[in-house]
Formats: sequence, structure tokens, C-alpha cells
Amino acid sequence: MNQNPFPADGVDDLILQMSMARGIDEIMTVLRQSVRELIDADGVSFVLRENDKCYYADEDAIAPLWKGQRFPLESCISGWAMKHAELVVIEDIYQDDRIPHAVYRDTFVKSLIVVPVRNEDPVGAIEAYWARAWLPSEEAVRLLQRIANSAAVAMTNVHLINSLAAAKEEAARARDALILAMASLAETRDHETGNHIRRTQHYVRALAEALKEQGVYAEELTDEAIDLLYKSAPLHDIGKVGIPDSILLKPGKLDPQEYEVMKSHAELGRAAIATAERYMGSATPFLSVAREIAHTHHEKWNGTGYPRGLRGEDIPIGGRIMAIADAYDALVSERIYKPAMSHEEAVDIIVRDAGTHFDPGLVAVFARIAPRFEEIHRQFTDQE
Repeated sequence: MNQNPFPADGVDDLILQMSMARGIDEIMTVLRQSVRELIDADGVSFVLRENDKCYYADEDAIAPLWKGQRFPLESCISGWAMKHAELVVIEDIYQDDRIPHAVYRDTFVKSLIVVPVRNEDPVGAIEAYWARAWLPSEEAVRLLQRIANSAAVAMTNVHLINSLAAAKEEAARARDALILAMASLAETRDHETGNHIRRTQHYVRALAEALKEQGVYAEELTDEAIDLLYKSAPLHDIGKVGIPDSILLKPGKLDPQEYEVMKSHAELGRAAIATAERYMGSATPFLSVAREIAHTHHEKWNGTGYPRGLRGEDIPIGGRIMAIADAYDALVSERIYKPAMSHEEAVDIIVRDAGTHFDPGLVAVFARIAPRFEEIHRQFTDQE
């Protein structure tokens, strides 16, 4: 009773490994490590189609063949197989005019199989070689076809993964650009500058990372959460777009009625971002964080802030972090209605307001990394 020379478990394992590959190089590595042994060949090449050329991308053989070389499709048997989308089985290569005999003359190859990778519009081919004139069995041919089909599926999956990754990256870039554009729109109507956006972003990240490192709210401040805080921070004052110029641009102190209107920018910001969420049809982590920061960065630890008078840890962590970042930048920056304060004075005010305006746990960490805030402010100094 003849044993099957092609173990099913080996074939299944090969197909599984290819299905898990996340790049063409991984697929070729799997093929190089397995195919030759599975079909009892003396050599195997993995050939990719590059426009009008065959590229011998990888190989496993008893002697070197053409790895890394490129040949015109019309002078390569793999090129013939890909152009015609046909399987090629040749018992004696020197009896077949499709073979470029001169190319093979110095090699061990006497017979071969070429199987296109993908039946329609092949993107590559698998070549298997033997060192003797020999007609491979139908079973060997079917096995190589099965492997080629699996390679085609794996390459399609890789292409889809890469396309999705590129689309995701492009969407992220577009989102970040839109955030900065929206934030800049708010800032250009205010006394603030574009550098205020950059500074508060970096203050937020510096404080959030320090909190995590020192074990303060570390469970909330995962790497993903910190990235969301950093990217959504520019939208903290987006609601100022809805504040009249007569109030927003007033050089002097606001009267009580004007101040109430100014305070509404926190609610306006929340509503604007909530509207974006409704148009999207669902909430996203980014928009949720941006909405929270816009809505709560003027809340105070003792409950005397606005718009809701939240107290303590009822204020979202993003709002509490932004409160310190925004306050520090306001204190050390010159505006038409006030001079700039020194770094030391600003730090003293924030430390003094721990437990009233600011979360005392956050302030303790802020005080330790305050030089980093001064460095960020210096790096993104407003230019006259």
C-alpha cells in the first residue's frame, strides 16, 4: 500500500502560515521553508510580475539559480505562464521551445512545473524544478496549484491590509489637519495665537505622561488615552467661534453680563462637537474626548467652575489636565489686555490654587515637571 508522499498536515500548516502573513516577504519565507520539501523538488522559485519583467524574488534550491534577477516576460517561462495564465509542466526543458535554453544550460534544472499565482491576471508564479528529466505526478501538480491559490489569497489579503492601513493613515492625517484648521479658526477670532494651540497640546501630553509615569490616574492614562488627549486638545476653545466679537475682542475687563456670554463658549464647544458626532452616526473615542475637554476645562476642583459646576473627580481627567495647561499658558503669555507673567509666578499661582481651582494630585505632578512647561513655552514662543 503506497503512502501519500505529500503529508496533509504539512500542506495545511503551510496554508495556515501564509494566511497569517502580513507582508509579501513573509509569504515568500513560508514558501521557501516548506514547498520544496512538500513536493520533493530539487528547487523552487517564487517569481513576481513587475510590469513587463519577471522578478525572481526568492528561491530554495540545491544550487543557486536566479534569485534577485529580472528577465523580460517573453524570455522567461514564468513570463509565458503569467501572460497566458496557464500551468506549465515540462518533462525535458531542452525539448520545449518556450524555454530559454541558454539561461538554463549552466543550472541543474532538467524538468519543471510553473504555476501562476492567481488565475486571472496572474501577479506571480511558483516554479518547481528537478535535476532529472522527469514528469511530475498529477498529485504534485495539484498540490502546487493548491499552494499557488493559497499564495494568491494571502497576497490579496496583504494588499487589502496595506490599503486599509494607508487609508487609515490618510484619514488620520486629514482628521489632524481638520482639527488644527477648526482650532485655528477659533484662535484667529481671539487674542490667542496658533502657538497657543501647539503649546497647550504639548503641555497636556507632558503632564499626562508624567502622571502615568508617577502612578497618578495611571489606569485612565493609557498610551492611547494620552494620544487622544494630545490630538483633541486643540479643540478646547472651539466654542469661541460662537462668541460675538464685541466680547471676544474686548481689550478691557468684561462686565458681568459679558462674562456670562463668554462662559457660554464651553457649552457651545460641547454642542458643536456633539453635532459632528450626530452627523457621523456614532461617537468616536476622539470626538468624545474632544467634547469632554471643550465642555469641562473651565470646571474647578471645588465646584465653582462652569458650565456645570462639577466637583472633584466628577470632572473628566481631560478637562482637569487642560485646566492646568490652559491656565499656565494664559498666565505666561502676553495679551492685549495684560502683560506676560514670569514662569515662577505662574507656577506659584497654580500651586496655590491646588484643591480649589485645580486637582491637587495633578498640581503636585505639574510642580515637579514645571521646567518642562517653561521649555515648551520657550520652544513655541509667539512671534511679533
